[in-house]
Amino acid sequence: MRVTLRLRALTPVPGTGPVSLDVPAGRTVALVAPSRVGTAVARVLVGLAPPVDGRILVGERDVTDLPPPRRQIGYVPAGGALLPQLTVRRNIEYGQRKRERVREMAEDWTATVVERLELAPTLALLPHVLTDAQRFRVALARAAACLPEVLVVDLPGGMADGGRLDDLTPRLSPADAPGVAVLVCTADPATLAQIPARVELSIEAVRR
Repeated sequence: MRVTLRLRALTPVPGTGPVSLDVPAGRTVALVAPSRVGTAVARVLVGLAPPVDGRILVGERDVTDLPPPRRQIGYVPAGGALLPQLTVRRNIEYGQRKRERVREMAEDWTATVVERLELAPTLALLPHVLTDAQRFRVALARAAACLPEVLVVDLPGGMADGGRLDDLTPRLSPADAPGVAVLVCTADPATLAQIPARVELSIEAVRR
């Protein structure tokens, strides 16, 4: 099923103007915002904080008031936010613990994502020995392993030497699927150069 992420007059955090946009399945759109604001917006979209106003829709479902596990939105936080005490394998599998209904299906899919993102040699390693690029790929794999319909990526500082985002995102959906809708919160010029479709988030004067 082709699922579109829709933001409707969404004021994600105080000090920002409302934003409306569509991200169709298999497409990537950049929401251009300073790093601090981009992180706050990403947290609102995945359900870790409430918006000021407006609605968030995943396909025909209004998920604005739903808890994170029920949104079917995968999340790649800034820096990856990997659990330092867990191996790469256990980090990737971690999110499935809260998604019982997809676990059996996701186990085979996880192995595919690990192969596609070239992470097999790192599975027994802890995050602190990985490069920044590898940590980013692990965070991508962890989000994709739960079979999300939408993926929100908080990418304030670019991907270092991790390759091109437009090369990695097509690897995150099964071959017979229409692809995941990807929204990237960033102001990084190198990342934006890879994403022709973008929406600028208006920022009001910061109160000090």
